[in-house]
Amino acid sequence: MSAIGEFRHRLQLEVADEIEDGAGGVIRTFAPLGQVWAKIEPVSFDDRVLSDKRLGVLTHRITLRRREGLTLSHRFVLGARVFVIRALRDPDERRQFIECLVEEQHP
Repeated sequence: MSAIGEFRHRLQLEVADEIEDGAGGVIRTFAPLGQVWAKIEPVSFDDRVLSDKRLGVLTHRITLRRREGLTLSHRFVLGARVFVIRALRDPDERRQFIECLVEEQHP
């Protein structure tokens, strides 16, 4: 699988916290959970149109040592870059690592 030297990115792991706004909606904030060492690999580049604005969409594969409780409500932050988790998998079914398919958010 991955050699330990490939885990060269130190990412901030955050979890979503939703608070009711009193009008039937929610306000979503993110709380830090700690830092993890990970490997980041680009996977694809695509574009989509949102509100008549064309956006580039970058997806990456982030691999880290297995961490219990990681869900799609978590995200990773690296400096000004934010990576939203779209899917999770155990790449070799040995429960040592976890791969996250992520989408990089635009500011």
